[in-house]
Amino acid sequence: MSLQTTLPYFARRDLLESVTRLLLSGANVTLFAPRRHGKTSFVRYDLLPALHEAGWFAARVDLWRNRDNPELGLVEGLEAVAYAAPPRGSLLRPLNLSSLRATFKVPGVDIQGDWAPATGPTPHPEASLENRLANALHLIAGRGTHALIALDEFQALAGKGSDNFVAAFRTALQDVEGRLSVFFTGSSRDGLMRLFNRAKAPLFRSAESLTLPNLGDSFVDSRADYLEAVAGIEVDRNALKLFFPRLCYTPLFLNEIVRILLVRGSNDLSAAVQEWYRAKFDDEYADWFTALQDVESAVMVWLATSGQKSVYTEEARGAMRQYMEVTAAPTTSRVQTAIRRLTGEQALEPTGVNGEYEIADQGLQIVLSNAVNQDLFRASGSRRAA
Repeated sequence: MSLQTTLPYFARRDLLESVTRLLLSGANVTLFAPRRHGKTSFVRYDLLPALHEAGWFAARVDLWRNRDNPELGLVEGLEAVAYAAPPRGSLLRPLNLSSLRATFKVPGVDIQGDWAPATGPTPHPEASLENRLANALHLIAGRGTHALIALDEFQALAGKGSDNFVAAFRTALQDVEGRLSVFFTGSSRDGLMRLFNRAKAPLFRSAESLTLPNLGDSFVDSRADYLEAVAGIEVDRNALKLFFPRLCYTPLFLNEIVRILLVRGSNDLSAAVQEWYRAKFDDEYADWFTALQDVESAVMVWLATSGQKSVYTEEARGAMRQYMEVTAAPTTSRVQTAIRRLTGEQALEPTGVNGEYEIADQGLQIVLSNAVNQDLFRASGSRRAA
């Protein structure tokens, strides 16, 4: 049996209605959700097609396309959009639904509609990044009746070294206000808050903030329907619905488990879940986790299993001592050093409350918790879990 590598997209019609209403009112929009919860899929399969059908020019740029230099990544992405060749025929004529899936084949960049890629070097290599940015935004703002740029992982610009660039970006957006709207997404609430709070211009304050809602039972039913339609597999829907919250309502993870069921040709949900846990830990996290210092891994395990976010309390450091199998709890300064390194690696991020942190990657949190319970650290040759 030939299986699809990607399960059918589950449309978020209510969210699309909320977002388009805000955009049509003239507001820019910020959408927050943890990684892998479907922000990019919503932009690609709901937002851009809907706006394109309404006559807007709609495109997306992922700031993680160049995580080491997000300023350059943003400028290059915008230039790839700005200098794209228009589709044949009328530039302003809205395309029909059959053409909506055409995208601009540059990593981290999508343009809705039949636009030819602009893959060459910038026409203005001598210009500063700020000037190239402003020029690209002006060109994009002239597309169609109105233009929208979706900027994925916008918190990548939250570093202090980006202050001048962000100020120039803000000014450039003000110059095209009324002709170009921006849809910001981010997976770090702390990063987005720091970025928007530091840039105290009216444009940023006017951005309406939304949180991506969790998918519910209808999404789970759609996966069960797919299993039955494609492979005749009747899975226990109630069990699947009860398990989805344990995956932190992450659609990607449920899709991965559904694919395991398809490959197995079985409705044994328990076996598929255990296979997913082990593969996820071994393939994505085991090497990274094994390379951590003992106090760093102890911090991660505490946050993954305790249900708490404080890391400096006596209880937290006592649990870390047990995990590390040492006689004395790690000092506050040792924990602080570990936190500093883990936040620098973006494994942890602060919650906004002093001394409280959370694991940035929910997949890591899920599999760490299961690995402790199943003693997969020992099975994988990693350090022993308490």
